[in-house]
Amino acid sequence: MYIILIILLLLLPIPIYLGFKALFKKKHDRRNALTLKVALDRVIKRYRLSISEIDTFGNRVIALDRKNNKLIMVELRNNVTWEKCLSLVELTSFTIIKELDQLTGCTQKVVIKLNFNHSEELEYFTFYDESNDNIHELPTRVRKANYWKNKIQYHLNNIHTKHRLEYVL
Repeated sequence: MYIILIILLLLLPIPIYLGFKALFKKKHDRRNALTLKVALDRVIKRYRLSISEIDTFGNRVIALDRKNNKLIMVELRNNVTWEKCLSLVELTSFTIIKELDQLTGCTQKVVIKLNFNHSEELEYFTFYDESNDNIHELPTRVRKANYWKNKIQYHLNNIHTKHRLEYVL
């Protein structure tokens, strides 16, 4: 009888701990979402953008402004927001990179690499990171990475077509 009582007393803190952990995680996630929203609003106001497409991936946001030919990337790392507003007119090339673990062959990261003609430095946007994201989100994130690659390519084709038509006329 006493053994059962002792076992119950030892196991009782586990559900209480899990409940508090879930409660604080939700609060932390809401705070991160609010921080990302404030940072995105700040970028929109600073560059006078009109966002036509937007996606959120945990602590990362990617958005497209077709009117001003801009790609917006906001990331929250270590309670610091990193904001980038990149001109698609200056984009020379971009690729999707899947980093694999050499031992297991599992995908560790899915990243889009952007190369601009005005700088030697490359820009990266992470769609999936094994250390931060759930493995069950990997197929969705790969599809989203391809979706954004196609979206950017389509927009670039329209930009170049516009410029060619301007020269012809």
